[in-house]
Amino acid sequence: MTFGKVIRILLAAAAMLLVAWSFFDVGVRTLRSVTGSDRSAETLLTVLHWGTPEEEAIVQAMIDAFKTENPDIDVLRIHAGDYDAKLKTMLAAGTPPDLFYLKPEDVPEFAETGMAMKLDAFIAAERAAGTGAWVDDFYPVLMNAFRWDSGRQITGATGASYGLPKDFTTAVMYVNLDLFERAGVEVPYDGWTWDEYRAAMKKIAALSPEDKPGERIWGGVIKHWPDALRSLVWTFGGSFFGGESNGDFRDVQLDSPESLACLELIRELRFEDQSVFNASGLAESDDDLFRRGRIGCLGPYGRWFTPRARQITDFKWDVVPVPHAADAEPASIYFTVSWAVSAQTKHPEAARKLLKSLCAREGQVRTAELGLAMPSMKSVAESDVFLEPGRDPQHTRIFLDAVGYGRLAQYPRLKEFNHILDRELKDVLILDKDKITVADAAANVEKLWLNELASPLHSKQYDKMPWGKVLGVTGVFVALGVGLLVYISRREKLGSLSRAEERTGWLFISPWIIGFLAFVIGPIITALLLALSKWSAMAPLGEARYVGLDNFTHMFGYDANYAQSLWVTVYFTILIVPIGQVGALLVALLMNVEVKGIGLFRTTYFVPSVVTGVALVTLWIVMYNNEQGVINAMISATGLPAPDWFGKDGPIFAIPAIVIMSLWGVGGGMVIYLAGLKNIPASLYEAARIDGAGPVRQFFSVTLPMLSPLIFFQLVMAIIGSFQVFTQAYVITSSTGGENPNLLVYVLNLYRHAFQFHNMGYASALAWVLFLVLIVLTSLIFKSSKSWVHYEGLKG
Repeated sequence: MTFGKVIRILLAAAAMLLVAWSFFDVGVRTLRSVTGSDRSAETLLTVLHWGTPEEEAIVQAMIDAFKTENPDIDVLRIHAGDYDAKLKTMLAAGTPPDLFYLKPEDVPEFAETGMAMKLDAFIAAERAAGTGAWVDDFYPVLMNAFRWDSGRQITGATGASYGLPKDFTTAVMYVNLDLFERAGVEVPYDGWTWDEYRAAMKKIAALSPEDKPGERIWGGVIKHWPDALRSLVWTFGGSFFGGESNGDFRDVQLDSPESLACLELIRELRFEDQSVFNASGLAESDDDLFRRGRIGCLGPYGRWFTPRARQITDFKWDVVPVPHAADAEPASIYFTVSWAVSAQTKHPEAARKLLKSLCAREGQVRTAELGLAMPSMKSVAESDVFLEPGRDPQHTRIFLDAVGYGRLAQYPRLKEFNHILDRELKDVLILDKDKITVADAAANVEKLWLNELASPLHSKQYDKMPWGKVLGVTGVFVALGVGLLVYISRREKLGSLSRAEERTGWLFISPWIIGFLAFVIGPIITALLLALSKWSAMAPLGEARYVGLDNFTHMFGYDANYAQSLWVTVYFTILIVPIGQVGALLVALLMNVEVKGIGLFRTTYFVPSVVTGVALVTLWIVMYNNEQGVINAMISATGLPAPDWFGKDGPIFAIPAIVIMSLWGVGGGMVIYLAGLKNIPASLYEAARIDGAGPVRQFFSVTLPMLSPLIFFQLVMAIIGSFQVFTQAYVITSSTGGENPNLLVYVLNLYRHAFQFHNMGYASALAWVLFLVLIVLTSLIFKSSKSWVHYEGLKG
């Protein structure tokens, strides 16, 4: 046996041992996790939360104190910026955090799916042991926000408890005292009506210097994301739903006189009085404008703005109550969040012990000192720790006064309502579209919401997915496939040496085959099965319901966003594919010139294509800013009107803006085309010149035909990539706030259904439709390629 053969045998053995050990290690850890025999996991708790660095420090301090008192329990803290997506991912993966933040609007889903632990027994045990004073110190209304009555389908005192309130805030208005004084407006510490608010905003807006339009002063800012708008509607005596106290969310009340009066006032303040700042598209931040002294009144807002307001040194500021209609009582909404325990935690006793520690008085005191929220314990909220005499805001008690007239919001289990509300009201409250009234917008909200509720996905009852039968049928098909491969391989008569080589080949590629089946074919088949199911990804997969083709029925008949998302994506594809390919080819032609230093220019054009993702989009967001962006500044310098790219002019300019942004990465295509240009034989150009062909003729008769295989490849990949565009639309939509139908690309719509609406089954159906669309398009391109793609040495 030669030395080389020995080395090959040893390397093969080492590779096989490494693969075997990897599968063995993963299998053992999985088995221990399932059976609970993993001793190290007995004392490990996972905590998931969001928050500022200061809030992170508070949570970490509480965890450190807990670990000191309980050295046998380890705690892993996970901070997530995209909290909802992270939580849903962990739930879907079967590794839920032991403790996590639970928002009031998520209580129905977590309670009904059994993902959150009921805490009533724990609370009762604390009281029975004489140690329940800390629980009774919480504001009762905040405790009710996390109680779920499954019979009545509402939150409230009659339900089971699923969370303990971490902190909360009521809604107030932040005011610039200097502007109020200059305008001669009395600061309404004792409350004010909307008529008084309107008059005050006009006076403050009148302070704007006429000779300095760039330093305009606005009377106020009215926040109107769904929960803020809900609280504003309450101040007029209106509501979102007529039967929400009974769990009936079909009676939409946006068209009531009280609700319409609220919406109409917001519209008039923005577009008739022009006294209230209206951010459309990528505009200046209204929070920053307030801190720069150009906003008189900001709200309704919560306590979370206080730490930023305390950084203000140029003027005096304070808080006042939210206005109310003259014929209505004051109203405020509770913005709150709780600590909850996963019902799937493997260490319930330890988790409840940590829950008590995280909700302890020490954390409440730290929260009060930070100023980011209000303590949910009455004793801390009513103390000087929160009221902080002598520190801004001077009238902190206004936050507490609002507790007396605060209200809990009731939320439907379907998350789509807020998106419908935001999208339809945006046309009238932000974009001020012609011929659309607030009554029209309210009617559209009700129509789309009732249409959503009428979908079979929400109106029918389904049986559980028969996973046993499904797996059985899948196993049969897999067995048939393997048997077919074995039969085909055995039909070919091979000698002993060839058969050994065949076995060796299969052995070497077996890791790839196993990975392909497990991580490519497996997920594809799973997605196909989920497309026939209704599954939230929050409950175990066994809880999925079989819906047949109802996901596709909903898609084509009830999803108001489906057609819009498909159109936006097609619009993007029509623009980016030809422009992107022509741009890449032109740059490649330019870089194909042999001059001194051309390598530096090639690198310069290629490097930007490496910078992708959120970092690139963030850069372009600054450039597209309506007031401060360099792009609009350059357009305005020519005397042309600069567009509001993602606002009023969004239907036309939003996608072209994304296309311009995407051209930043033409360097990747340039490299491929440049390699093709280098491989074109020079003899072809010499023959063309001899025949009298000029540069243009040579380009169309030599260059393009010889590049046609690369053009074909680039075209297929560009179409597939354009239908998968996501990052730019997602980041810009988040930056502009609320809904932006002009940026609702297909994959963004799919992402929302999967991770925001908890419709993983429907998202899988959307994914399969996208797959089929791409199959059809690429098939058409392949079929047409016979007439225009030239392969050297082969027939066209």
